[in-house]
Amino acid sequence: IKQTVFLKKPEDILAEFYQRLETIPDKHDKVRAMIDFVVTYGDSLGSIILPLFDLGIKISKEIGYSGAEVIFYYNLLFFKGIAQGEMNSPHFDTMPSMPEMAEIINKDDEWNAMGKNQLAFFHWFKGEYEIAFDMIFEALKFSEKRKNISTAWNYFAVAVFYFDTKDFENSALYYQKSFDLFEILKYDYGRARTMNGLASIAIIQNRTNDALPMLEFSADIYRSYSHYSGLSRSLNDMGMLFKAERNYDKAVELLTESAELRKEIGHSQGLITTCTELGEVYLCRKEHTLALVQFEKGLELALKTKTQQKQIRLYKLFYDTYKDLGNNELALKNFEAFFDVKSQLLSDEANNNMKRIQTKYEKEKSEKEAEMERQKNIELAKANTIIEQKNKDITDSINYAKRIQLSLLPTEKYIDKTLNRLKK
Repeated sequence: IKQTVFLKKPEDILAEFYQRLETIPDKHDKVRAMIDFVVTYGDSLGSIILPLFDLGIKISKEIGYSGAEVIFYYNLLFFKGIAQGEMNSPHFDTMPSMPEMAEIINKDDEWNAMGKNQLAFFHWFKGEYEIAFDMIFEALKFSEKRKNISTAWNYFAVAVFYFDTKDFENSALYYQKSFDLFEILKYDYGRARTMNGLASIAIIQNRTNDALPMLEFSADIYRSYSHYSGLSRSLNDMGMLFKAERNYDKAVELLTESAELRKEIGHSQGLITTCTELGEVYLCRKEHTLALVQFEKGLELALKTKTQQKQIRLYKLFYDTYKDLGNNELALKNFEAFFDVKSQLLSDEANNNMKRIQTKYEKEKSEKEAEMERQKNIELAKANTIIEQKNKDITDSINYAKRIQLSLLPTEKYIDKTLNRLKK
């Protein structure tokens, strides 16, 4: 499994891309190529990718490509606030406000779906579940008819969100949709990402025989891309797999290598996860001191990046560790922290709203049919009303004619009187 020595260095990958960029004459195509590169390698090259963001913003401004310019801003914000935490750019002080950027993206057909996708992940990592779900379903509604790469990434995002909310059935459904579309589009990096997701579900469901080939499939693609972040993800998940099988030595080996890769590129979010998993393995081996070291590393990064859902897990693990050690004071302290963050993040109202948003997309898909049926019913009701009115008019006419006829005919009393007089 250890083949990181054959990976290209991040700076070499970036240098090769700059050489390719020089061969693209059209500036719009240059910007599109840069965005595609950022989507693929953005979380794998660390801070050395920052000048590429600056170049993309510069060219986008020159040609009035405002939607693409906003995509670069979103990526800057993502890597500054979520993935790296330490990245700086002169554009942070001059970029438009978030509402201004949202307005630009909302009016831009080309970049609408991608922009909403990136913002959805940004809110998700901050623990703003309701906003993230709402945004990603809006993005999917916009892109699904097009069946392009943005659609595939939106399927992927929905799968991630369902996974994090433990709805593994829907998560697997959307991961598979994402994988199938990436396969049609011949986009190997996307296939690797979605296969990682399916493998994670297999691990949770104890389908270990299914999970390992999936992870090896992804790892092979990542190695062909020299993709540090992706390979570290596969190694991390392999570590989880061996942890589930109680092969703790192999799990420590894989997770340690994953952590080294993530540390090398400054991938804060990934490093939080790997430190947490590694600490759990040490806890399973009753190596409490080593476990606490990893949990401290993870919590420091989770607090720094304000990643609340990962703070919840870490506080719970601190509680478990100190309880196992018999340190009731620290166990209680961490349980209170766990409860406070979880209560803030997962209140009943938030859960209800989240479920409402999860079903909103599915409901909207049938709204058009329901509206058509409603219109049919309205037209039918109108027709029935017209028929009823015509029937009433006819009945009224008949009754009116009858009254006229009766008024012209002699009465029964008059006839009897006349007949009696004639008999005399």
